[in-house]
Amino acid sequence: LNIPFSRDDHNPVQIHGYCNGIVCLIEGDNVLLCNPSTREFRLLPNSCLLVPHPEGKFELETTFHGMGFGYDCKANEYKVVQIVENCEYSDDEQTYQHCIAYPYTAEVYTTAANFWKEIKIDISSSTHPYPFSVYLKGFCYWFATDDEECILSFDLGDEIFHRIQLPSKIESGFNFCGLFLYNE
Repeated sequence: LNIPFSRDDHNPVQIHGYCNGIVCLIEGDNVLLCNPSTREFRLLPNSCLLVPHPEGKFELETTFHGMGFGYDCKANEYKVVQIVENCEYSDDEQTYQHCIAYPYTAEVYTTAANFWKEIKIDISSSTHPYPFSVYLKGFCYWFATDDEECILSFDLGDEIFHRIQLPSKIESGFNFCGLFLYNE
C-alpha cells in the first residue's frame, strides 16, 4: 500500500479497523482513513489528548491505548474513537513501579467535522482495554481486563461507553483472550 504522506520507515503500518471498505490505519503518530479501491486517503488531525513524552517527574504522560472505527448510521458518517491512558511518574526513572495512574480519557473524530473532541469515558485506571476493537452495527467492542475479563463497548451514535461483564473464569471454565467477528 503506497501511503501518499511522508513516513518514518521505522514505524509499521497497523490496521485498527475497517468498515464498508474503509480502513483505519495507524503509522507512528499518524491516523489515516483509506479507501483501497479508490486509493483515497485522509490524514486525520493530531489528537487533542496525546501530549509529547514527559521530560521529568510529575509531568503527565499520555499513551495511546485503544482505537475503534466504524459507521454511525444516525449521523451518516464514519467515526474514529481513541482511548488514552494517563499517568505521571514520581521520580526521574519513569519505571512502572513509580507510575501514578490517572483515569483514562477518550476522544472521537468525525469525518464531517474533521476534528477530535474529548468525550466521557468512565472506566477504572486498573482496566486495560486491548488496543484493537471489533466493529458491528454501530458499536465498537474491545476485550478488556481488570480483576476479571469484560467487554468495553462504544455506541458510535450516542458516543457513550458501556462495560459488559463476562462470566467468571472460575464459574464458566472459559479462558477469554480476545474478540473476533464470526460469520457477519
